[in-house]
Amino acid sequence: MSLIADMVAALMRYHTLPHHTDAALADALAQIQAWQRARIHLANAELFTHKKTAPLATYLIDRIYSAATFEVLAAQLLTAGQNALNGSGKLEKLVPTKTLTAGLLGVSATITAIELDLQLAQRYLADFRDKPINDATMSALYQAANAKDARIAQIREIEQVCQVSYQEFDSFLLRNAFKLAKSTAYANGYQPLYDFISEGLDAIHAIDKIERFTTPFVATELEIIEKIHAGKPIFD
Repeated sequence: MSLIADMVAALMRYHTLPHHTDAALADALAQIQAWQRARIHLANAELFTHKKTAPLATYLIDRIYSAATFEVLAAQLLTAGQNALNGSGKLEKLVPTKTLTAGLLGVSATITAIELDLQLAQRYLADFRDKPINDATMSALYQAANAKDARIAQIREIEQVCQVSYQEFDSFLLRNAFKLAKSTAYANGYQPLYDFISEGLDAIHAIDKIERFTTPFVATELEIIEKIHAGKPIFD
């Protein structure tokens, strides 16, 4: 149950983040994350087109790397986790125990991404709000935030999520067990959460080895971080 307690604690922290009560900050965050997604698509274009990596690339970046998308899931996960802790929930029937570690890592990685981009959004509102959010402005924001080490750790965290998820989710028995939980999930109001996890399982199943995605993705993202902090153009 400690894993569920950790997840609940992380989600409660997420709900205290300032963009929940600051409309201007929420808007700046949304614009910055839209730039992040577009930039990641461009820099990792092959991963979004290759049939084995496209489902995972799309899932990670378009579904998870978005505060707006995460909001509904965070609310459902928090409710499910709190119900599990007080004994009234059925989270263990929705998510098999062996997947909770991977799930907690995924939640943590998503919150980390949002927190780092919130730093950029706050900088933008303080010093750059008259500038368009483009490559030049974003490079300036990265440099002003001076969070290079945290950004590198974020990429390594995404790599870990992918590796653990592949190890835990690429299982015929697990996928079948998860399918059997569909009616329970839907009956208890967790259809968006169930569908989200199901999409993740399908994305993992589509790839033959996780390094096909993680190796080029990590290399590209770390190179871009180095370029930005060295004052070089993101794209040559």
